[in-house]
Formats: sequence, C-alpha cells, structure tokens
Amino acid sequence: MCAHPVGRADMDAWWWVAIGLLAWFGVSLAAGLLLGRFFSRSSQARDALDAQEGEALTERLDPPEDGPRVA
Repeated sequence: MCAHPVGRADMDAWWWVAIGLLAWFGVSLAAGLLLGRFFSRSSQARDALDAQEGEALTERLDPPEDGPRVA
C-alpha cells in the first residue's frame, strides 16, 4: 500500500507556511499601496479645505479698511 495518495506531491508542511506568509505579504503590500493613494488624496483634499477655511477666518477677523463706522 502506498504511503501517499496518488497524484499528491511530497511537500513538507513548512513550505505551506512560507507560501502562506508570502501570499499574506503580497496581499497586504497591494492593499497598502491602494489605500496609500486613497489616504494621500484624502489628506490633500482636507488640506485644501483647511486652507479655504483659514482664508475665510482671516477675512472675518480683519477690521474694515475704511475705518470704524458710527451706528
């Protein structure tokens, strides 16, 4: 009787651990690159909104240039 089923390669279990780790690393690297693009664009959009808000706040805090007005 045969020790291994017919058609199955004789492969050590530790190879499957290495293959699994490499696959996990590859998937996480791809996901990180895709998410990095998303968060980079999100950060740029947030910075642009903060800059617009800062300009609006500065305009509101500046006193009028034509002097004080009497009510």
